[in-house]
Amino acid sequence: MLGESWTAPDRASPELVKVLGFVRDEVGQARRRLANRKHANAAVEQELLTALATADIDTVDQGWEVQGALKRLNLRLGDQSHITGLLEYESTHARDATHWHTWDQHFDPSELRKLLAAYRSGHVSPSQRATAVDRLTSLYLKRAEAGRNRRAQAALKELYLNRLAVALLFLLAFLGASADMSSPRSLWREFALAAFAGALGSTLSGVLRLRDQLVRLDELRAFRPAMRVQPLVGASAGALVFMLLSSHAVSVGSLDPAVWSSPGLLGFVAGFSEPFFLGLVDRVAVIPERRGETPTASPGSAARTGRRPSRRHIAA
Repeated sequence: MLGESWTAPDRASPELVKVLGFVRDEVGQARRRLANRKHANAAVEQELLTALATADIDTVDQGWEVQGALKRLNLRLGDQSHITGLLEYESTHARDATHWHTWDQHFDPSELRKLLAAYRSGHVSPSQRATAVDRLTSLYLKRAEAGRNRRAQAALKELYLNRLAVALLFLLAFLGASADMSSPRSLWREFALAAFAGALGSTLSGVLRLRDQLVRLDELRAFRPAMRVQPLVGASAGALVFMLLSSHAVSVGSLDPAVWSSPGLLGFVAGFSEPFFLGLVDRVAVIPERRGETPTASPGSAARTGRRPSRRHIAA
């Protein structure tokens, strides 16, 4: 039924609530235009009824597909003022890098100016209307395709990260058990302390990034799977820091590896600060220079500065 409205289920995702709102807006516009028989179009009306009768919005992707189809059908039903507003929007956002598939990326900007001038004057020929509808439909289809690609990329990334998170969890557990069995003394308490401290630091880093840096919808969508794997990444960093301290491969200031809080403190810092963690890895990946020789840069720093690493570096 054309007057049907969709409401988001309880505890639905904010993005689903958003797209359902857009769908209701498009349905409302179609109802108003079809109520005015001057703009009625039997073929378009039948397409609208068919699209709405078969619409099943349970996911965000389904919602955007329905909204895109209704928007393109409303364009064909649109009167002169409606199309003028759409052309004004395209003119305002031409050459805007933050918008997908602007007019100037696919069509001649002078054509947009001519169409807009004709619509503003109120003297629009059938061929000009057909051109405007065709160009706008093409842009909407390209933007819909770009949206599908971005949502598909985010979904694949979430799928892969979820699988890697499970593997990472098992590997951490096996690493802790192996370290405990390989040592003459019990290590699982210190190992767990370093791992949990790293997980805490990494989670806190993610919370601060979410609070202060991530504002765009694509960024927030991509961060969703990262929330699950972030603690495990921090735990892995904390576990590596614990092994570095236990093996005396590195020493940090006056921290004593034998003190129970040292692995926890450095594990937290490693989980919270990626540069600190990578710096520790760089220090272990370099063979110490012989006395009297000039120290060479680590592989990581060589990559960052563009210099070739020394042959004394351990091959990655």
